[in-house]
Amino acid sequence: MSVIAGLNAAADEAREDKSIRAILIDAAGDGFHNGAVMLGEMGKEWPDLTREDYRRIIDLGHGLGRNIASLDIPVIGIASAGALGGGLEMLCRCDLLYTTDEARFSFPEVTLGLVAGWGGTQWAGRMIPYRKAQELLLLGEEIDGRTAEEWGLVTRSLPNRAALDAHVEAVLQRFRRCAPISVKWHKEALRALWNKSLIEGEALEAAAVPEAMSTRAWFKPTAAFFEGKGWDYMRGEAIEP
Repeated sequence: MSVIAGLNAAADEAREDKSIRAILIDAAGDGFHNGAVMLGEMGKEWPDLTREDYRRIIDLGHGLGRNIASLDIPVIGIASAGALGGGLEMLCRCDLLYTTDEARFSFPEVTLGLVAGWGGTQWAGRMIPYRKAQELLLLGEEIDGRTAEEWGLVTRSLPNRAALDAHVEAVLQRFRRCAPISVKWHKEALRALWNKSLIEGEALEAAAVPEAMSTRAWFKPTAAFFEGKGWDYMRGEAIEP
């Protein structure tokens, strides 16, 4: 529960502090673990746990997931060693997720008599092909980082941690060229794919354009673009392409 509290606190801080332009979620050691470890943090012996206890665990996970997914800034997940169960379910909420070829990913709940209840069935089932989601969730078997990329579970798999770190640094530098207001509205429009019709999504997209353009944040960057230059939104100045 301490991990969930810490991640929620970080997300809340980023929501309030406009100087924060991105969040990185990384794991030390051997990767992100199953949310079932929280069963040992309930202060009870397993036979004494009640339905209310189980539901509390699920609600905590869902609350954190929604907190992460609803942020206006980019959330980047780093799973160099992989992730399983609840850890993987949380990482599914990241906008970008990077790993290494030798990492391992799985939803082992089916082998433990549990259910992937922090959104695993819904997020993985939408992110990857349905038949692959069935294989991943119904068999509980592991896949490596390369396979996770091929299936669409992660954004990209790199050969090793050094290559992963270099790539993430390049991504962060790229975000310096991306207007925060544009990132915010693109994220909101993309979220509409999950719970709105095409017509509703187009309406949201159409409403986002004047909202973004009325800030006039595009004046100088667009002028720089026509001069063959880019724009650094952290420094507020034109840069060479």
